[in-house]
Amino acid sequence: MPVNQELAKRVLDQIDRDELAQLGCDLVNIPSPTGEERAIAEFILDWYQRNGIKPVSRETEAGRPNAVGIVKGQGNGLSLMFNGHMDTSFTGTDADFRMSSDLEPESDLKATIVDGKVRGLGISNMKGGLAAFMMAGKALKNSGIPLKGDVILAAVVGEISRTPIDEFQGREYRGEGAGTRHILTHGIQSDYAVVADGSDLNIVWTQTGVVDVKITTYGRAEAAWGTKRATHPPAELNAIMKMMRIVDAIDRWADRFEEDYIYQSPSGPVFPKVNVGAIQGGAPYRPNYFPGVCSIYVDVRTPPNVRAVTVQHEIEEALAPLGVKYDLELYKSLLGHEGKGVEPLVESLEAINQHLFGKKLEVESPSRASIWTDTNVYNELGIPAVKIGPRGKRFGRMEELPIDDMVKAAQIYALVALDICSRERPATR
Repeated sequence: MPVNQELAKRVLDQIDRDELAQLGCDLVNIPSPTGEERAIAEFILDWYQRNGIKPVSRETEAGRPNAVGIVKGQGNGLSLMFNGHMDTSFTGTDADFRMSSDLEPESDLKATIVDGKVRGLGISNMKGGLAAFMMAGKALKNSGIPLKGDVILAAVVGEISRTPIDEFQGREYRGEGAGTRHILTHGIQSDYAVVADGSDLNIVWTQTGVVDVKITTYGRAEAAWGTKRATHPPAELNAIMKMMRIVDAIDRWADRFEEDYIYQSPSGPVFPKVNVGAIQGGAPYRPNYFPGVCSIYVDVRTPPNVRAVTVQHEIEEALAPLGVKYDLELYKSLLGHEGKGVEPLVESLEAINQHLFGKKLEVESPSRASIWTDTNVYNELGIPAVKIGPRGKRFGRMEELPIDDMVKAAQIYALVALDICSRERPATR
C-alpha cells in the first residue's frame, strides 16, 4: 500500500528533533536497572497524561509498573502496539563490578549531547527507542488525524537477561519478558506489535530462545596440605578439577550444537550459541582445602522449536562418557519464535522505508538477530510482531545514539501506526 503523502507530512511535521533528544536525555537521567523501574515508569505515565495520551499502569510486581499509553482510535480498526523496555543493561552502580573490571564514575553516565548524539547509560539499549515511539504517539495525537484502531505505547519492565538463581534472588533478577508477558496477559492486547529494540533500523521477526543450565560437581572438603597425589588424587577429590573436565566437554558439544541447529528464517539465518557464563566453587578464604562443590552456569540460545528438554538431553549425552558425578538444573527456559502473519507489518514498513529514505528496508544481520527480545513474547502469544529500532554504540557502560537515528525511528513508528491503525478490522466470526 503506497504511503499517503499528505497525511504522512501532517504527522511528521509534529516530530520535533530537539524535543525528542531532550526526551531521550530525560529518560537516561532516571536510573532504571532491572527491578528498579518505578521512577521512570511514573515519569512516562505523567508524560502520557500531559500530552493527551491515556495512561495505564500495569504493575508486574510491587514497585515495578509497566507504563502504557493509548492513543484511542474509533474502535473499528486494527490496533498496533509499540514495545520498549525501561530497564538498562548495567545498573550504573558498583554492583556492575561483577560484570566489568573497568567502570566509569557514575557521574559520567548521566545524559549529555555531544556531536549530534545523546550519550549516557541506557540510551542505546533502549531509551532512545522508547523516546522515539513516545514521540511518534504524540505526533499522531497532535496531527488530528482520526484513526480507526488504537495505538498502544508500552514501556515495560524486566527485559534484560537476568534470572534468579542461588543467592541472586528478588525483583532485580527477574528479566527476559517479565513486563511484556504481564501486560499481554492482563488486558493489554493488540492486533500487531513493533518492538523498538536496537536493530540499526533493520527488521527481524525470528529470534532465539533461552535455556539456562546450572551444573554442579562434588569433591571432598578436606585439607589438601600434607597429602600426596598418589593417595589423594585431585581429579577425584577436587570439585573444580572435575568441573574442568565438564567445561571441556560442554565446549566440544557447543561446537556441534552451534552448527547443527542453525535456523533458516525468512529474514536470514539465526545462530544458536552456548556460553559458559559463570563459575562458583570452593572457599576463597580457605583455599588450602579441596573444594567440595563447584558450579557452572551455562547460557544456551536456541532456535525456534527447540525445547529446553532437548538441550538437557544433549548435555547429558555429552557428559555421560566422563564418568563424573554431577547435578544438572535448568533454571530458565524460553522458546524462540518465528513470527507468523507479520506480512502486513513488513509490507507497510518496506513502503515507509522507501518513502522516507528512498531505499530498500534491510533485514537485521544474523549476528545481531540471534538474540532474545520481547518480540518473542508477542509471537508466542499469537500477536504478529517485528523488531525494528535505533541502535548506537556502547563504551563500557556508556552508550551513545545519534539523534538523527532517533528521529528516523520516530518517523517510521508514526507512519506505520498511521497505516495499520487506519485499516478497518476484518470481519470475524
